[in-house]
Amino acid sequence: MWSAKTFALSVLTAFIISMLLYALMLITSEPAPVDEIIVSAASAATSKVTVAAEYISPMWAIFIFNSIAALMASLGTGLFMFIHPLLISDIRMRADHGRYASVSIGFERMLVPGNRLLQKLAHRMDAGFPYTDADTPKVGFWEYCGYSREDYRMLAYMLPFTIPFLIMIVNGLLMGILLAFFVFNGSLTGFHIFGPKGIFLGAFYNLTYFVISILPHGIIEIPALLLAAALGYRLARIQSSDIVHKGLFLGNSYGELKADVVLVLDTVKRYMLSGYLWKMSAIMILMLLFAAYVETYVTLRIVERTMLGLDGFLGTISV
Repeated sequence: MWSAKTFALSVLTAFIISMLLYALMLITSEPAPVDEIIVSAASAATSKVTVAAEYISPMWAIFIFNSIAALMASLGTGLFMFIHPLLISDIRMRADHGRYASVSIGFERMLVPGNRLLQKLAHRMDAGFPYTDADTPKVGFWEYCGYSREDYRMLAYMLPFTIPFLIMIVNGLLMGILLAFFVFNGSLTGFHIFGPKGIFLGAFYNLTYFVISILPHGIIEIPALLLAAALGYRLARIQSSDIVHKGLFLGNSYGELKADVVLVLDTVKRYMLSGYLWKMSAIMILMLLFAAYVETYVTLRIVERTMLGLDGFLGTISV
């Protein structure tokens, strides 16, 4: 449910912002440059597959990129947690390297305002988020940081959500941009051909094309990506619950924090080795393979037949 809501919100946000930007450019520019910008934006959204398709079959290009995104959301969430030992070791190293510690602390202090904003947003979105705005004194290990112990604890809470959240956001943004491209360009074309009455007709025509171009394989591909994000979200929920209920990352020494990291990584290892994860991943990969086949060899035929029928129907309507 979380992955579906995040994806849908990203699509809607990207669509609204893109439509507003396209409208603004239309008001301040000539139609031809606007057309070029719209086409460029849409092309950029699909460029990775287009480039790869020059070297391998389009089906395999689609499958590979979708599989990478899906595996990043599921397996990548667990692998990302191995950043904790690096972060803790980096802080420990600062005790013996004063100049490096000073530079690091200065840089981290510059990031504090942005970090505070993220913390407040996370607190609004998740009631269980261990938010505190208290300016606690830095003791022991944390003297070598530009942030406090509580800041790191909040970061540790947010960290496992990062990968599945970004995967859903990026895919949703791409979908929203493409949707805006088709709707706006259709409206623009309809206006040029039929005048004001053609705006809605052009938008409807292009929207139909967009839906038919996505639906045949999208009903398989999108659920697979949502499943991948849901798997990553499941681990994130377990990790965040452990941080709160087990009191992790509340220590002031390297030994205490290292012990907490061991607990975190132990959970990650159990997740990565679980039969459930690999079964779901196998199902997900098979879904993406089938979706890539449908997109390459079936969708185009459905689009051609549907649009021919729509062209015939619209030909009987006088605008």
